[in-house]
Amino acid sequence: MSEQPAPAAGSTGSAVLASPAWIIGGLRNRPGYLITAATPPDPARVAFTDGEETLFDVPLAEVSGVTYPWYWFGGGFKARIAGKTVKITFVKPNGMPSPDPSALELGLSALGVAAAFQGVGHVGDLAGLAWIAPGRKATAQWREVLPA
Repeated sequence: MSEQPAPAAGSTGSAVLASPAWIIGGLRNRPGYLITAATPPDPARVAFTDGEETLFDVPLAEVSGVTYPWYWFGGGFKARIAGKTVKITFVKPNGMPSPDPSALELGLSALGVAAAFQGVGHVGDLAGLAWIAPGRKATAQWREVLPA
């Protein structure tokens, strides 16, 4: 099983990238999945879901102010999404649970993408430093989708 999902084509012919992620800051960090999908002729969208709630689901064109802070060492980004500044990391924060596998299916359905495609799987509960390499790989993939 892949530690970090890669872009894949859905059974609907859409381009999909789904990564385990955490929205950080505020009173708590929220584990979930950051997902983007382009289903022609509709514009590409990006969504974050934690399995209970979809925190945002917006067209990629509405994501602005994307930065990849050097002091995060390639582990995430900041952006303005749905009118709010959001900090997203792909490296598991200490003491946080992994995203719930059902959150991935919920996020894909929110974007209207079938879950039957290769490359997306649940990441197990990796420990500590084991999250760094997959987190940096996910950040590199998202740089292609959300350039600074």
